[in-house]
Amino acid sequence: MNATRQEYERQTDVLETIVASVPVTKNHTDLLTAFATRTDYRGARHVKTRDEFGARPARILDADDCEIAPDYYAWIEAELAAHGGSARAVWEAHKDAGYRLTEVLPLLHYFVQDRGGAQDNFVQLEVWEEQEFVERELFPRHEHWGLPNVDELRRGSTAMLVERVERRTLGTPQYRLEAVIDMQSFFAIAEATYDTHRRADGDRRFIERNRETGEERIVTVRELTPGYDALRWPGRRFIDDWSASSAGRAGERVCLRWTFKTADHTDRKGVRTMDVVPQWGHTRKIAALKNTGKLDVYSLYGKLTQLDERVGHPFAWYFYGLHGNLVKSGQMERVLEAAEDGLIVLPEHDYQVLRAWHAAPYGF
Repeated sequence: MNATRQEYERQTDVLETIVASVPVTKNHTDLLTAFATRTDYRGARHVKTRDEFGARPARILDADDCEIAPDYYAWIEAELAAHGGSARAVWEAHKDAGYRLTEVLPLLHYFVQDRGGAQDNFVQLEVWEEQEFVERELFPRHEHWGLPNVDELRRGSTAMLVERVERRTLGTPQYRLEAVIDMQSFFAIAEATYDTHRRADGDRRFIERNRETGEERIVTVRELTPGYDALRWPGRRFIDDWSASSAGRAGERVCLRWTFKTADHTDRKGVRTMDVVPQWGHTRKIAALKNTGKLDVYSLYGKLTQLDERVGHPFAWYFYGLHGNLVKSGQMERVLEAAEDGLIVLPEHDYQVLRAWHAAPYGF
């Protein structure tokens, strides 16, 4: 864990060991029991699973399933170094060995410990579930169709060139702890970081020249951008909008409806950027609202409220609109215009949230 992530991460070696020791079971019952009995996260709940990840290289086995190397990436770097960085030389050294590459197919599970109170007062636990399997040899036997280059070897992406073998799973699925994030701390630090950058950027100066008179004056980015200081970090706005809207007022907890993909990056100049992307936690299939341009606003709003019913809480369509995949900004604009024209009635608090979004749009 780097120094900056220590500000909000709560991951420990003990917790990693506990998670890794628990067998994978349906609905994660054993892992939830371990959280409840062996950790501080006694009320942890599973919210979402992401299954869109591709397999990654893991180990190298020989034809008899004896392990040649426990870490493909370390092995290939050592082989390239030993053969002068030549991909062909590495291939020639091992093409007849019959080595097989094992891969790991990952799922990412999100669990949360809701501490109550403010909507951002929760801990998010990210746990990989990994199943190892083997279905291909490591190197092509012949060079008829070309050989992998150095970058392909480093990635382990030679699948189209190699011999396939009957796919077999190896062992049982395993859990691996990825991160434990105190989201209240993350949001606070990210918001402060954003505000610091905004202030610094707003103070940047430019020379503005009047083409007719030739007169010059020094102006700042802040002076050139109406409403510059009113802009706020999107992650904080998402939480605040949830709290103020019918969703939060109905007692819905944002951490049980959404998970958050976090990012924390410092560039070469030492500039730190922290981002968050909300990810809905629904499990029911929900179709995107398409071809609504010819619908009257009553029919459009009816479809949006149907989305609320499928998700299970009020004003859900607004937050799905911020995400941008199922509800589009143009549909949100039409609802606001209709509300202001008195054609539909929104709860006042939802109207104010939607109006503030229209005045300073944001999304993910």
